[in-house]
Amino acid sequence: MAAIRLGQGSREMSPAQDSAVTTRGDDAGSTVRVEADGTGGALVVLAGEVDQDCASELWDVLASALRAYPRGLVVDLAEVTFCDCACLNVLLRARLEAGVDPSRRAARFRVVNISPRVARLLELTGTGHYFRNGSGPGAHPAGDGEALG
Repeated sequence: MAAIRLGQGSREMSPAQDSAVTTRGDDAGSTVRVEADGTGGALVVLAGEVDQDCASELWDVLASALRAYPRGLVVDLAEVTFCDCACLNVLLRARLEAGVDPSRRAARFRVVNISPRVARLLELTGTGHYFRNGSGPGAHPAGDGEALG
């Protein structure tokens, strides 16, 4: 397990380890955990306040994980207590960069367990339709929109 303090400059971390944890040094306690799922993909668990102060570090983690896990990422947002537009921008960028796994004709990036705070941000910004395969308040069922074609 590797730990990196967020907010002290952008650092790329390798999610190729079985479990990688990124923590934020201030009281917000933001964390990012990347866990291989055994199928060539990974579960990314975000928790705490994810805002402009840690957006570049979050991007570094997601970009590195997308390179390391060819089947893609499932991002769990259940424990996110605050999410601003900088975080939303990182999630949208990761979704765009991830694209589609051609062997499964499925998105390589999806979110699950959308917290009420994130759901509200998606509603206010009109971006909820980009995260159709999430679950949680106001989100679509987990399987909806996953397969493409």
